[in-house]
Amino acid sequence: MHKFPVPRLAEATVLEWAEELAARLGCSSAELRDNTEGVAFPHDTVRVELVDQSIVEFKNSLFVVSNAKRAIAVFTEHCGHHVFPYHEAKVSVNGQLRYSQQ
Repeated sequence: MHKFPVPRLAEATVLEWAEELAARLGCSSAELRDNTEGVAFPHDTVRVELVDQSIVEFKNSLFVVSNAKRAIAVFTEHCGHHVFPYHEAKVSVNGQLRYSQQ
C-alpha cells in the first residue's frame, strides 16, 4: 500500500479505468490490475481544454475517453493520473486535435 497520495491515487485511477486503458494499450484489464505501474508511456504531450477554458498539459502521457463515465482520463509518467469532465472538452496530442466533445 502506498503511503503518499499521488501514487495511491494513480493506482486507484488505473484500477478504475482498467477496461478503457487496456483497450487503448492493447492488453488485458487483468494485466493492468496486476501491475498498475506497468503502463508504457509515449513521449507525447497531451493538452486538455475544458468547458471553462481551463487548460492542462502533460508530457509523456496518454489519454482515454469514456462516454459511460462522461470523463477524460490522462495518464502521465511522472505527474500522476487525472480525470476531467468531458463536457465540451478538447484534447490535443502533440498539437493535433484528437478529441472534441460537443
